[in-house]
Amino acid sequence: MTRYESQQCLPEVGAKGQALFSQAVALVVGAGGLGSAVLPVLAGAGCGRIVVIDPDRVEEGNLHRQKLYRMVDIGHPKAERATRALTDLNPDCRVQAHVAQLDPVLARQPVPQASVVVDAADSFAVTYALSDVCLSARVPLISASVLGRTGYVGGFCGGAPGYRAVFPDLPLQVQTCATAGVMGPVVAMLGTMQAQMVLSVLLSHEPNPLGQIMSVDMAGWRVSSFRFDGASDP
Repeated sequence: MTRYESQQCLPEVGAKGQALFSQAVALVVGAGGLGSAVLPVLAGAGCGRIVVIDPDRVEEGNLHRQKLYRMVDIGHPKAERATRALTDLNPDCRVQAHVAQLDPVLARQPVPQASVVVDAADSFAVTYALSDVCLSARVPLISASVLGRTGYVGGFCGGAPGYRAVFPDLPLQVQTCATAGVMGPVVAMLGTMQAQMVLSVLLSHEPNPLGQIMSVDMAGWRVSSFRFDGASDP
């Protein structure tokens, strides 16, 4: 059995879809909890090139949800250690690491060259910056956020409305995983859903995940979804 045979035998993937994966460039911003779930799936599926941007280093207190890393990685830059892990997983995948904090200026450089952008930073500042650049460049953006036992994942830009069309204003109070806590399985679930959206975008599957938001509430065991195709960008 070849590496991709089990997914390539799906009629909605096939040899043509696998070729699309191999030619794709995925820009993943954030190599923490969400990134730890997204990145191995994209590399395992045969994504041709992955660019990882993250400014932080691996910390022991994050390993419960950042399962891409091991104890020996503590203290090292996440982007570099993620690159090593993905290369070990699939040498066919070319991975490039940037140990940097993404801002609107930096975003203008790699976004137009990407087939799809993944917002796994779990930072409103990063999300708004990415959405603005992706909307202008018409590049799909798959964004997710998680806190406690709840979160959401959505497809923006690339022909669909941007993030500001759904969330025009920053929340007045912003909690983080460090201050409010988070459970690892929910992070992994949302990150995996991001990866599935990315692959569906690359394959142009219908219904298109762009213009769609899915919310997950593992405290109340509820999953909901809505489309925002007609929303207006402010």
